[in-house]
Amino acid sequence: MNAKNLILMVICTSPFLISCAVKKGITLKPDNLKQEKTVKIENGNLTAVLVDNSESGPIHRAGYNGIAELYHAGMDSNIFVPFYAGFNLEHIFAGDSLAELFEPRMHPMLLFRKSENEVLLYQPATPVSGVESLTEFKFTPPDYIDITFRCVLHNVQFFQHGYAGFFWASYINTPADKKIYFRGIDGKDPVVRWIAAYSEQHGVKSTHKSISDNNDFYFAENYNATLASHFSEYRYELPYYYGRYDKMVLAYFFDSREIIRFSQSPTGGGNNNPAWDFQYLIPSPKAGKEYSFRARMVYRPFTSEKDIADEFAKWRAR
Repeated sequence: MNAKNLILMVICTSPFLISCAVKKGITLKPDNLKQEKTVKIENGNLTAVLVDNSESGPIHRAGYNGIAELYHAGMDSNIFVPFYAGFNLEHIFAGDSLAELFEPRMHPMLLFRKSENEVLLYQPATPVSGVESLTEFKFTPPDYIDITFRCVLHNVQFFQHGYAGFFWASYINTPADKKIYFRGIDGKDPVVRWIAAYSEQHGVKSTHKSISDNNDFYFAENYNATLASHFSEYRYELPYYYGRYDKMVLAYFFDSREIIRFSQSPTGGGNNNPAWDFQYLIPSPKAGKEYSFRARMVYRPFTSEKDIADEFAKWRAR
């Protein structure tokens, strides 16, 4: 082996650098679209402002991405904390304590309007974990946001414990009811029922697995994204949950083929501002392979638990 090839091999196998061999493969960056700092969408009953992760206007802070503002025709206040955002990509993790806790928030994201009702949020490969990602938000009348997240891992050495983890947060603006609701089981009780889940302290009983999720993914003792690694006794049956906001409901539906975990914090967005969160986990990740999941957000007046369950069943059957 000559000196040039030896140097290249050392660079490409470093766990802290993006894999050279894979970087020439898949790229998710949109072509021929104008980059925007913010995009406003008015569709059906919903009005939303989507952002990259730079500062926007007099209130919205840098470091938060996704949906900065979300309004419904039946409710004029923004459901998300004005400083922050909803469906905000927070963490990329592999079980070790994160040297850069909020890596996806801290490195540039690019925002594009794809059509009158579609927005793309793109992030080039991040410097530590080497993840390139693209999130597509598609507004569907009257009350839906359909979301597809795609990613490519350009530095699989970062994920040395056999899985790749992603964490999203939605910071809710002072709801009277801070709980999230889903159908599932409580501890060893096998009867499936509606669960009203509440974490009394940040990082305590904060994550809820599915009934079928028996994965024992590694977390270091000093792991510092604590919401992801502390578990409740609850197990959900199907991958959807909702929260109440005044007379409204905000529901999250997920593709049941993927490993999704629900998470929450009573004070994630500050006092009286809970975070209604979730995780996406990829077992045995491969370099250069594209991974994805589908989700739907529903924001509308609340009628009943049955209405949410029926909506999820219709979406899953599509």
